[in-house]
Amino acid sequence: MSPGCRRGAAIWGADGRLLQGAGPGRPVMIVGADIPGLRRRHIAAAFRKLGAVDAVIGSAPDGGYWLIGLRHVPPSGLFAGVRWSTADARADTLATLRGLRVAEAATLADVDEAADLPRARQLLA
Repeated sequence: MSPGCRRGAAIWGADGRLLQGAGPGRPVMIVGADIPGLRRRHIAAAFRKLGAVDAVIGSAPDGGYWLIGLRHVPPSGLFAGVRWSTADARADTLATLRGLRVAEAATLADVDEAADLPRARQLLA
């Protein structure tokens, strides 16, 4: 298992435990903490979309994502096989959601490495 996989599993819960925390029938959303352009309106819009679909995902330009929300308890193994910290993370996660109605939230950049800091500074200014 690569370090990126361990990190993703630790953050998101490899079997979706974090997303099960809200309990049956309650929507839940996980949001990345490294999103300098994130505003309250982005979260509100994602929850509005989640009211009409099974899942919502907010993409990052690097192939990952900054937000995932589910309207119901997630399928078992939701994050199994996701290649975290790669350009395939979003696509891998969407593959596990196949058969569910998925909406897209706003695309927002995250901060993964030092090269991302100048853009983050601009967004936070």
